[in-house]
Amino acid sequence: MSILSTLSDALPGSTFGPDTPEYDAGRTVFLGPGTPAAVVRPASADEVAEAVRTAVRLGVAIHVRSGGHGSEPAADGIVIDLSALCSVGLRDGDLVDVGGGAHWSDVADALAPHALAVTSGDTRDVGVGGIGVGGGIGWLVRTHGLAIDLLTEVELVTAAGAVVTANERSHPDLFWAVRGGGGNFGIVTRFTFRAVPVDGLVGGHVRFDESDVPAVLRAWRDITLASPDELNSTLLIMPPFGPDMPGGPQLGVALRGTEAELRGLLAPLLELPSVTDVSLAPLDYGDLLEAAPPGKPPFRFVGGNGFVPELDDAFLDACVHALGAAAPTMLMLRALGGAFGRVAPDATPIAFRDAEAFLVVNGVLDPGVDEATVADLQLEVGAPLDRTSGRYANFTQEYGDGVLATIYPPAVLARLRSIKAQVDPGDVFRPAHHIAPA
Repeated sequence: MSILSTLSDALPGSTFGPDTPEYDAGRTVFLGPGTPAAVVRPASADEVAEAVRTAVRLGVAIHVRSGGHGSEPAADGIVIDLSALCSVGLRDGDLVDVGGGAHWSDVADALAPHALAVTSGDTRDVGVGGIGVGGGIGWLVRTHGLAIDLLTEVELVTAAGAVVTANERSHPDLFWAVRGGGGNFGIVTRFTFRAVPVDGLVGGHVRFDESDVPAVLRAWRDITLASPDELNSTLLIMPPFGPDMPGGPQLGVALRGTEAELRGLLAPLLELPSVTDVSLAPLDYGDLLEAAPPGKPPFRFVGGNGFVPELDDAFLDACVHALGAAAPTMLMLRALGGAFGRVAPDATPIAFRDAEAFLVVNGVLDPGVDEATVADLQLEVGAPLDRTSGRYANFTQEYGDGVLATIYPPAVLARLRSIKAQVDPGDVFRPAHHIAPA
């Protein structure tokens, strides 16, 4: 029997082959469509478990689609599409149960009437699944930490096809690994987060021209290091992309407080002569989440990301150097510290808790550019990356054991591989950042 027919017998009504809308939806991710033998759209954790058991019995690869934003297109095997598991329910005051196929817009919209939120990614369309097992550097990261820091429990399907509940008391090693180790340990069908209050938010943006980028960087650094945990900000420095998209720094900011308090904290930036636009006002948490881009951009990005242990002058100078590269270059700095830094470095696989900021820097080239040009640009934009302590998996699009060693310190990676050997000795789950069993 074929893979499709075997799965159809095991999961009738939930298995789809080519030339069906469900197959096309399930095989398509942000980077494009894949070519799996079948798409399974389970309606429950038990159906996910049956799909896993059947795939293991057939010896075929399993690809998991939650939001589809960070997934690679599946070239073979089956896709387990979690889109039907998208419910969001508040219970016990501040605990929120979220299906593994929900999007962050679902969470924000469900919690908005209660003036609650879970710190998430920056876009509405990104899935909860990838961020829920990868980290979650969101708009409340200084105030409440990562999304995984608010995670209290998961319901997970193991490689053996069992449905287990993992938390600090039940399967604690598995719960530790899931909070930052990615999809290597099973398929999460339900996340339980602790929601946090977001009433009284004020925020918006401040834009600058390109006349004095170093002054903007220094002022943002000084504000970040001196501000209370309630202030969260991202500084984005863009190259010009035509008359309708001028270049220059853009500050996105959010504070649980008053507009007067926010303006007081931002005063050193607001007083700079390069300010071109200030828009600060009360807002809802959902207003901070943007629409995701429509698909893979038609560029080749050259650069990377990393946790910044110290926002010293040498690092800021390196940022200025990168922005002066031969190709148009964009740079993002997200303020960390606060609650993010009060989590012990061994409490989750996200170990670089001493970081003062998170950096993303990319030069922009045409897709068909030669590799010599790519290498030259990497040297130019790599100056600030050389001053980072490690990478964040969800923003890293290079793969392999060498890359894993930059995402996880040796002791963390060794523990992850040990837990993988216990819960998935056959190496059934192989996401893009694949952690092999010890």
